[in-house]
This record gives sequence, structure tokens and C-alpha cells, in this order.
Amino acid sequence: MASVALERSAGRLPAEVTRFVGRRSELVEARRLLEASRLVTLTGASGVGKTRLALRLAADAQRSYADGVWFVDLSALRDAELLAHTVAEALHVPDQSARDRLDMLADHLTDRHLLLVLDTCEHLVDPCAMLAEVLLRASPRLHILATSREPLDVLGEHTMVLPPLSLPAGLDQSGSGQAGPAEAIASSDAVALFADRAAAVVPGFTLNESELAAVARLCTRLEGIPLAIELAAVRLRALSVEQLVDRLDDRFRLLGTHRAQRAGGSRHQTLRAAVQWSHELCTPQEELLWARLTVFPGGFDLASAEYVCGDDEPDGLPSDAVYETLARLVEKSIVLREEGGRRYRMLDTLREYGGDLLTGLDDVPRLRRRHRDWFLGLAVYAETEAFGADQAERLTRLSREHANLRAALEFSVATPDETPHALRMAAALATFWFASGLLGEGRHWLGKALAAAPETGPEGEPQPGRVRALCLAGLLAALQGDLEAAEHFQEDAAELANCSSLERAYTVELAGLVAFFRGDLEAARPLLAEPMPGGDIWTMLRLPLLAALHCLTGDVDRALEYCEECRVVSEAAGDQWCLAYATWVRGLAYCFRGENTVASGEALRALRLMRALNDRLGGAMALDLAAGCSGFNGAHERSARLFGAADRLWTTVGAPMFFGPAYLALRDVVVGEVRAMLGERSWQVCYDEGRRLSIDEAMDYALDQRDAGGRDTDPWEPLTRREREIAALVAEGLSNREIAQRLVIAKRTVDSHLEHILAKLEMASRTQIAAWVAERLRPASGPASRPARDA
Repeated sequence: MASVALERSAGRLPAEVTRFVGRRSELVEARRLLEASRLVTLTGASGVGKTRLALRLAADAQRSYADGVWFVDLSALRDAELLAHTVAEALHVPDQSARDRLDMLADHLTDRHLLLVLDTCEHLVDPCAMLAEVLLRASPRLHILATSREPLDVLGEHTMVLPPLSLPAGLDQSGSGQAGPAEAIASSDAVALFADRAAAVVPGFTLNESELAAVARLCTRLEGIPLAIELAAVRLRALSVEQLVDRLDDRFRLLGTHRAQRAGGSRHQTLRAAVQWSHELCTPQEELLWARLTVFPGGFDLASAEYVCGDDEPDGLPSDAVYETLARLVEKSIVLREEGGRRYRMLDTLREYGGDLLTGLDDVPRLRRRHRDWFLGLAVYAETEAFGADQAERLTRLSREHANLRAALEFSVATPDETPHALRMAAALATFWFASGLLGEGRHWLGKALAAAPETGPEGEPQPGRVRALCLAGLLAALQGDLEAAEHFQEDAAELANCSSLERAYTVELAGLVAFFRGDLEAARPLLAEPMPGGDIWTMLRLPLLAALHCLTGDVDRALEYCEECRVVSEAAGDQWCLAYATWVRGLAYCFRGENTVASGEALRALRLMRALNDRLGGAMALDLAAGCSGFNGAHERSARLFGAADRLWTTVGAPMFFGPAYLALRDVVVGEVRAMLGERSWQVCYDEGRRLSIDEAMDYALDQRDAGGRDTDPWEPLTRREREIAALVAEGLSNREIAQRLVIAKRTVDSHLEHILAKLEMASRTQIAAWVAERLRPASGPASRPARDA
């Protein structure tokens, strides 16, 4: 991992929060390799700066990739089966299909031009190699940049061994000898890094000539390894540079040559020496917390650290002492602060060292159980409050703890006495699996837990929670279109369900859902209409389903009654999720009534709710409905674009269209009408434009530029901003070459834009374009009537 603190940004790459120092020649070579090969792996020792160089390289290359640069941190992943899920999640590809996740990821990347950064692959070399090979074969414009302590060994891979930072000349590995002149020492990358990090630790710190030689010896003894240098720089809070050198010399003498050989070489010895030296400067409580914090595979917050790492032992670490101890570890750069101090994490190298210490303490099972208990509690709380206010906030928190949730599930599944907890936790996370688009991962954990947990309890009764887990696994399967598997889950659950409990309601609702998705609406009706307990988010979901069923069978009034019932109950509870689906059905119902203005408003309201919840399945449905409303309102170009955007999102989601074949047949009718009104050529142009929109761009497009009547307010539709500008210049009588000179773009770019303009407007000449422009300029002479200019 990188030897720097990284904070997660809202974008696709982590933000650099310390200055990037040196590495000019390495950057040049890495850029050359990335241009020459579609797979480049940066290798090197732990702590040498592979992640930091990859991030800088990726940031510099962003403009070269039309679909962006995407960073995937694999350091916290231990289950190789979830590798494709993790990459898909980082790429914002919802996990909602029953298909193989790697195949679906390959399909998603087929026509995309992007750089994928796979960071920390060494513990998953073979799975990463297979993933890289499959994706590179599927996507001819995909490039992969990997960091690993060893190559992936894939055909076509170019590797670059990252050396330590450059050192001052004149000194041997022991730091003996005569360093060069001051200018030469200061120009060393290793010395520059030490000076930069020292200035951050000690305000006003500068290297004077008397200290340069000592810094040169220090960096040489640390062999230019960035992580070791940064750990040493932190010690300047208490020691001078000369004292640092003396103490580090003591550390190397203590290690000895034979230990270096056992550790695998001098560089490994150097890094371990620096880490062990930092450890020996810790108090006993700091040492203990360092070891215990390694139970968190990713980040953590203070509350979880206090619960998991605190104890009541006389010589242990009381919970109320965790904060002060953690703060001291932060000061020593052993733990990094993130998100403004709300979360913390450790670099992999320091976590590995702490993990070795933890193993020696014989404390691992207790800590992993406490870790599991904390995150099980988090999952159960989210489940208990699922039908209520602050849904988006709870889902965001679960998403932030994804690595910890996985670790807790892994422990529970793999530990015989803990498997009932695995079942409870996997089921409690059902809303997280659904709303986050992680249907495949949810089925993965539910399947493992169902297989590992005993079917009956101590008295021979069904294992508590098993029926619920079976039904939720069936729900996820149905949403993926795997209706056969959903039926099997339903049948197994029905055999175990208590006749008078919520369990039976789950089995009945799942049977109704499967019938609905099969298109057997008459069979689904009595199942979904059966009275069910309130206050549960899954039984509440039957109300939008019932509303849709009545809508699709022509009983619009009854459909609206179910929508209203759902709205009243949802708003009273603060729920947004069931409300979003009920709002969508309201829009569909008003479409059936021919009240297109109201339907448009409901469609956009549903889209806003789905977007706030990050529900991509619901987002695809809302875009579909918005597209249909645009078509009914006469905005055919907009309708075609929205259908294109919706189809791309349906493909991305990978699930069959919600509400089964009856809805799909209705949609086909609307698409056919819009297509006929536009003509095949214009339809295809607009549809393709919609498919090229990202998810956020498509939602922005759907939500903007509409008046109360739902018609386009922009008279320059369907042209883009650049196309409008070129059309206006055509109307002025300029040739393509003159337009290119005016706009400072290539003539071939103007030629291409003009072809698109003619196709969109279904015109054959520049004269027709000029007349079209004049018509749009005639109604008003103010700025609003002018085509927008590119900045």
C-alpha cells in the first residue's frame, strides 16, 4: 500500500493529501509502459510507494480515457469469490443479475474506454490475473494498472519494478562514507521526502547544512523506502535528526544479519526495522491497541474501536482509554485519520506487523467475535429501523462499513458455533443488498450462511431466522430473474414457516412475487392481497406491487388506492423506499388515464427518490416512465433519448425489467409509437445519444428542461450546445473551414457535427438548417433565444 494518507473523495480516485515528491524518471517510464501495453503492473517491496505512484500516474492520465479512471482498493478483500463483485461495486455496476459477476462486468466494459487501477493484488494474484485476462479480452479499449508485490503473469503484461527513492551519493548501505556536497544531498528524492514530511510534523522545519549529512545517513540506512522515511520523520516531534540516526543504528544492530536473512532480504529488514522501531517507541497500551486494531480489515470509527478493542482487564485497555491511545497512534502516523477525523485506518504494512503481534497475544478469537458482534448489531439496527426515517443515511453507513461487514460474515460462516449469527446477519443486511444493487453478493452470503448453519435448533425446532433468510434469498433471486431458484427458496421456507407468524407472510408474499414476475397476474393477486403484518419494509413492499398489478390489469382506481395507502403509511414512518415505488406506480396509473402532465410529475418525483437512495433498479424504471411520458406529450426526441438511457441502465443493472412481461409488453407499444413518429433515422440518432449518457447525466437530463406541461422548453432541441453553435454559424453563411477557424477546432470535427445536425433534423441541405435557425431566433431577440456557446 501507499506510504501516504489517502482520503476517499467523491470521485473515482482517492485524493492525495500529502505532496508527491520525486519519482520523475519512474513516472516517465510508467507512462511509456501504459501507452505501450494495456496491462501494466507496478511491483516492488512493501512500503516502496507503489500505490502512490499508481495514483499520480492515473490522475495524470485521466484526460486520456473517455470513460474515466477508476480505482479499486483490494487490500481489505480476503474472499476471492467477491473479487468481481468488488470491482463492479467500484465501477458503480449494480450487482442485480443472476449471471456470473465476471461475465456481467466484462459485458459492462465491452465498449468503454477507461483505466482500471487494481491496488494491492499480491494476496489475490491468481484471481486478479484471471479477472484481468477476461476483462482485457472483452474490452479492446480497457487499460489496467495494477500494484502488487509480484507480477500477475498474464499474457501481454508489462511489469515495472519500483525502486526505492534516490539516495545521496557517496554513502554505502550502512551510512558510512562521505556524502557529496549539500546541493547533491538536497536533490536526492529520499532527502526531499524526509524534509517535506518533517516540515509537516515540525512547523518551520528546514534542513541546514549541519543536518544534511545526518539526514543523508538516515535515508541511506532506510534504503530510500518511503514508508520507513515517513515513519522516521514523525519522530522529529521528540528527537533531533542526529538522535534519530543513533537510535536507528541501534535497531539495525539488534536485528542482526541472520534475522535479515530469515526476513527475506535487507530491504524487508529495513522496513521491518523502521516499523519495529516505531513499535518500541509505543507505550504498552499503544502496542496493545495497535495489535487489536488489525481486526478491522478496512477503516473504523471511534465507537467501534472502543467496543472491539477495549477490555476490563487490570493491565489491559479500558474502553474509556481507547480514544487517548488512538490519538497518540495517530500522532505517530501508525493510524491515519480520514473523513475529517470521523474514521481511521492503518496502512497494510503496519496492519500486517500488528497482526503478527496480535497472533502472539492469543487474543484473536475474542476480538473477532467482538468485531462480529459490533457489526451484527449495526446490521440488526439497520434492519429494525429499515421502514422509517433516515434510510439513505443508514445505507450510506453500511456501505462505508462494507469491508467490516464482509469480515464479520466470513468469521461467522467459517466458525462452527457462530453460523447462526451468520444467518442472522446476512438476512439483516437484505435492504443493504437490495438498495445498494448488491443482489449477487447478498445471495452469496445468504447461500453460505444457509449451507453452514444447522437447519434445526437444540430442541429440534427450525433454526430461528431460517425461514426469513430463505425468503430473502428468494426475493433477491426473483429480482435477478432467477425465478426457478426463487421458487425453490419459497417451497423450502413454506415447509418450515409458522402458520401464524410473520414468517408465513414472507412465504406468501414471495409466492405472489414469483407469480407476478412470471406474468401470472391472476395467481399473484390473492397472494399479494392477503393481509400481512405492518411495520416491516418487506411486507410493505407488497402495496406498490398490488398497485402495479391492478394498474396492469386495467383497474386504475384500485391501483391508486393502494398507492395512497402506501403513501400515508410511508410518510407517517418517514420511509422513502416503498414510497418511491408507489410514486412510480402512480405515474404509471395516470399514464393509463391519459393525464400525462400528472404522470410526468410523478415519474420525476420517483426518479428523485430513487436517486437519493442510490437505487439503480428503481432509477431504470423511473427513466422508462419519464421516457414514455415524454412520448405521450409529443417530445419525441427527448423520449427516444430517455429510452436509450433507460436501456443502458437496464443493461447495467442486469436484471429483467421490473413488474414482469405485462409491463414489458406495454413498454414495447410506447417505444413503437415514438419510433414511428420520429422515423427510423432520427429515432436511432436520439436513442444512441441517450445510450451514451452516464447514469447521472441521464437523470440530470430527465429532471431538467421541462415546463409544467412536460413539453421541451428549449427551442433548440434536439441539438447539443456545440451543434447549436455550428448551426448558427451555418445560418450566417460560413463554410465548414471558416467555422473551424472561428471555433478553433478541426475541420473534420465540423464535418462530423454537421452530419449529426442534418440527421437529427432530418434535413438534406445547409439552406434548410439556416431556415430552421432563423425560425428559432424569430420569437425573441433576447439572450434566451440564442444558442448556448461553449465556454
